[in-house]
Amino acid sequence: MRNNSKISLRKVNFSDIEFLWYLRNQPDVYRYSIRNRPVEWREHINWLMPIILELEPKDLFIIKKNSLPIGQIRVDYNNKDKQARISIAVLKEFRRKGIATDALKRSIKSLKKDNRVKNIIVEVYKDNISSRKFFEKLNFKLKEKRGEWLKYILEV
Repeated sequence: MRNNSKISLRKVNFSDIEFLWYLRNQPDVYRYSIRNRPVEWREHINWLMPIILELEPKDLFIIKKNSLPIGQIRVDYNNKDKQARISIAVLKEFRRKGIATDALKRSIKSLKKDNRVKNIIVEVYKDNISSRKFFEKLNFKLKEKRGEWLKYILEV
């Protein structure tokens, strides 16, 4: 079922700190995360502040449905290898509605215009079948298996 509500992306700002902490600490979000545990407030702030202040080679976007924040997309740049690593999280009640697909397609379109990026990478926990199908549907190709993790690449 498609969601016809207005979906938008915007760069993270200070007003998003609490929402991102809430999202990150949802058990169904961190379950398949590399750091699969809740994070403390101080750890969250120490991680997020350099991104907001643009001191790190990362972009962080809030996914909004109408005016409500419902998820995030993070892009970590590796300029040396011309790669961008993407991570996406959406609140449980907004999944399976096409929202994440629309948001990720917008991010990919933007990254295709970025001369710094030749490949987009995602790492997915091997048992996270829905994420594997999600990225495969968007033409990401499985390139590597490393322990519990699968590395998918989309060439741009």
